[in-house]
Amino acid sequence: MLARLLTAAVLARTAEAGATVVLLLASVQHFGGPATGASVLAALLVPHVVAGPVVGLVTDRARRPRLVHAGFAAVFGLALGGVLLLTGVAPLPVVLALAVVAGTCGPMIFGGLSSRVDDVVPAPRRSHARGLDAATYNVAEIAGPAAGALLVAAFGVPVAAVTLSAACLLAAGALLTVTPATEPASTASVLTEPASTAHAAPASADADGPDRVPSGEGKPGLRDGLAAMVRSRPLLAVTAATAVASYAAGMITPVAVVLGVAAGRPAGGGLLVTALGVGALCGSLLVARFPARVPPHRVVLGCLVAVGLALACAAAGVAAGAPWAVLVGVFAVTGVLDGPLLSSVLEVRSREAPPGTRTQVFTLGAGIKLTAASAGAATFTLLADAPPAALVGVLSAGHVAAAALGVVLLRTRRAAAVGPR
Repeated sequence: MLARLLTAAVLARTAEAGATVVLLLASVQHFGGPATGASVLAALLVPHVVAGPVVGLVTDRARRPRLVHAGFAAVFGLALGGVLLLTGVAPLPVVLALAVVAGTCGPMIFGGLSSRVDDVVPAPRRSHARGLDAATYNVAEIAGPAAGALLVAAFGVPVAAVTLSAACLLAAGALLTVTPATEPASTASVLTEPASTAHAAPASADADGPDRVPSGEGKPGLRDGLAAMVRSRPLLAVTAATAVASYAAGMITPVAVVLGVAAGRPAGGGLLVTALGVGALCGSLLVARFPARVPPHRVVLGCLVAVGLALACAAAGVAAGAPWAVLVGVFAVTGVLDGPLLSSVLEVRSREAPPGTRTQVFTLGAGIKLTAASAGAATFTLLADAPPAALVGVLSAGHVAAAALGVVLLRTRRAAAVGPR
């Protein structure tokens, strides 16, 4: 089941990453510039943080969440294909409306599918599975833009749009076959236990996942996911810290382009981003093979500090005129250090989410990060004229500040829990 889930995740996430490039290229083709495509892209991204809790709530309340996952993936694919096909052809309000529909389904493609790991993998293997799930994000970030650009160059925007939409529909089909894993003796216990205790395991391979609240119990509400984040000290610290880090990370791609141009390598920015992505993929696979033995929230904060220090070395190298190969190597190392971060974030969300709110916690957390990254990318326009070394220094400072915020929240919450003596 895990292989089917990961296959669906790779297909849908790669299609989403590729659509960004296809959309901008379609805008250039029809309007002579990327501005219209950027507006449509904003309409695609903005709904994530607003729709995340709703998408999570619908899934958490569903008796057969695989149907909900597949439905959202299918609607996402159809709406996304419509956006790409109609950009420059249909009136802009129609395209924006379709982008909002796709963006509303977007939280399922990111946090929603990651929350499904708990349903299909027994507890002892979940750390390994989360590393593999984190790797699907890295694969999408590397392969998606390249696939989108190659499809447009070879066959044009319409074929690229249909191909990416079809990938999402294939993902939806795969998700229909993903059923929960049954823990030992769980099926028999459900047949004999009273309803008040039956939520400990799924009633069948086609019904609730292990952590879902059955229909007889109190149903989760729309604000329960956010309340869970506020109440849990590790979850609050990790969510806030990764939001700040994502704000800084939103500037990485344009900063990489600036570094390439400054080094006399117009395509060098793409190489730096690729090195970062490949490094992150290696880091994710490494943590899947050798899961961390320390609490995941500590891994998150440690990785943020390590990434910040690596970027500080990159800033120093840029200021000192280090060779291009050294800079590429530092970006690759930064990616390796970033690899365990995502899998540990996913682990914190899983551990700290109360029963019946897990998907809400995942989709809301993913929406917050994506919104922060979008804000960071927009902020770059205010810093674009700064020296390249200073730009990399901003990235470094953002990650270190994120780790510091996480530590402060952990200590503050701990002090509040202990109380005065």
